[in-house]
Amino acid sequence: MNRKAVLRVAELAAAALVATPLLASPADVVKSRIAGLRELGAAFKAVNDGVHASEPQTILIQQSARQIRNAASQMADWFPAGSGPQPGVKTAAKPEIWAQGGRFKAAQTAFASEAVKFQQIVNSGNIDAIRAEAPKLGATCKACHENFRTPSS
Repeated sequence: MNRKAVLRVAELAAAALVATPLLASPADVVKSRIAGLRELGAAFKAVNDGVHASEPQTILIQQSARQIRNAASQMADWFPAGSGPQPGVKTAAKPEIWAQGGRFKAAQTAFASEAVKFQQIVNSGNIDAIRAEAPKLGATCKACHENFRTPSS
């Protein structure tokens, strides 16, 4: 093999190593998921506080709407196979997430679609429209909680 070919093989091997994701333990995946869901909850709280304020700060609602949209678009990756309930891993995720994957995916898709729609309405700056749309966004989020999350104690 000539020098050029050897360098090319080395480049490809290095690229493969860099591109190969590190395998996280189920506990690490759950911790990351919980952190993402907590940030999502904080963004929802900011939206709810904003729409109920006597003088809503639309810029703050816009920032939170963007966070919600981003989280909603990433959420499918937060529930990989093997990250469900198991000994030594504390999670509120129900096994139905993986057993009823199609139903869960449909609920996530509905939430992501509503998050995009909500952000568009928020970007309009029309507070009455924002107030009307916020409960619809909350309902799509709640749908997953009702079906795929163990109630908090």
